[in-house]
Amino acid sequence: MAVTARDKKTLLTLLEQAQLVYLLTRLPKKQVLDDPKDVARLEEGLAAMRAAAGDLSGSLRETHTGVQWDELAAKPDSPDLLWRRAKRLGPQVLRQLRPLLAGEPEAAFMLDPAAEVTTKARAAKTAKAKAAKPRGRTARR
Repeated sequence: MAVTARDKKTLLTLLEQAQLVYLLTRLPKKQVLDDPKDVARLEEGLAAMRAAAGDLSGSLRETHTGVQWDELAAKPDSPDLLWRRAKRLGPQVLRQLRPLLAGEPEAAFMLDPAAEVTTKARAAKTAKAKAAKPRGRTARR
């Protein structure tokens, strides 16, 4: 699907705000929610995302159902709900909408939050490797 110039500009704004929200949610929850300035930044970021999402064309929103548009449109009423929405929507918007701007110079350095999945086999392999390493100093002969 071809993206119109108006939607491209709006997508850039939406993705810029999503990056700020995503980066704030990478910090510990307690650290962000205990600081009123960080809560305000998170609130402003989600509000800017909400405004940009409202400016997107309806057809673009309908074709990209991976983003929870209705959840993004609703204003959270508590800091805890704000955190949960930011934690869920920031990376979701980046993952789903960033590919629409592939090849655009403005989007070249945008964050791409790839969810790293740790499997049980990988975790067990890492644990075995750590257990096999000798601890402490070994005597030289």
